[in-house]
Formats: sequence, structure tokens, C-alpha cells
Amino acid sequence: MEFDPESESMYRWLSGAVVPRPVAWVSSDGPAGRNLAPYSFFNVLCVAPPVLAFAPGQTPDGGQKDTLRNAQETGSFVVNLVTVDLAEAMVATAATGDGDEFDLADVTAAPATEVDAPRVVEAPISFECRLHDTLELGSNTATFGRVVHFHADESVLTPDGKMDTEQFDALGRLAADGYCTTRDRFTLSRPD
Repeated sequence: MEFDPESESMYRWLSGAVVPRPVAWVSSDGPAGRNLAPYSFFNVLCVAPPVLAFAPGQTPDGGQKDTLRNAQETGSFVVNLVTVDLAEAMVATAATGDGDEFDLADVTAAPATEVDAPRVVEAPISFECRLHDTLELGSNTATFGRVVHFHADESVLTPDGKMDTEQFDALGRLAADGYCTTRDRFTLSRPD
């Protein structure tokens, strides 16, 4: 099968083929109110300086989502990473409507250390970010955040304080209602 991407929606093809995608559970506060929403168009982009990016789409009426409005108005947000035990809470925050998503998901908001946005206490990893830049890409806005503070729960650390990827069971997004975990793992050495 082949087709011209200009003549057919690419959403299902992109979201179904580019898998698994990590989930950024982005928390913010600002003119749109305290907000917590998941984004699977997300990844790390740079190490020095540390930069993450997520790309919120538009609301059904073509407006900006609350997360993007808050980030642009306040210059900050927190990227909380999702594990399998937080999957149902994360999905609950994807609902559109009014109200506090922290309450809706029954998760705890805690003040961040360096930014004016809350973080999710139950998330084992949280990156506090200052807005670096945004780039409108048609229906989505790439939102770049420079990491200014990092939180890691002891449960995902080795005894010497390093990230233990065996203990961090990150949730991955597939297509439609599909998700996966990072339980099945293997290693391959890269050639010199």
C-alpha cells in the first residue's frame, strides 16, 4: 500500500508505526489552571543542555491545550514519567473537560523545587523544565523544555545512586488504546 500523505490523515500511520513511544505526563499551572495531561509525542532531544520536548495538538475547536497555554504563560512545566502502575490514572487525565486532573486521577501534587508547576509525587521520575522554545508544526506545537531539576524515587535507583533501568518499568504508547511495558529486555553490544 502506498499513498500521498497530503491526501490522507497520517495520525493512525504515525502513531501505529512509531512505537513504543514514552509518555510524558506533563503538569503545569497558570492562567488555564492547574493541569495534568499525557502526551506520547514526546522524547529527549539534547543532553547538554538537557532538553525534552513534547508536542501537544490542538483542542477540538482548534485552540491551544491548557498545558501549552500554561507553559507559554509561566515559562515552566514538569514532565513526569509514567509506569504501569500509574497507567489508569494517566489515562483518566486524558479526558477533556473542566476540573483538576490531579483530583480526577487521585494523584498527589507537590511543589516543584525550581519551577512554578506541581509534580506528581507518585511518578518515580520527574523533570522540572523551563520553557526553552516552541515551534508550531501545523496541528501540533513542539514544546521544548530545558531540565532545571530532576527527581528520582529511590525505588528506581541502584545502591550507588544511578538509574536502575531494570526497576523502572516505563509505560510505552502504541496505537489507539494500546500500551506496552519495558519488562522484556535484552542487550546488544554496539560495534567499536
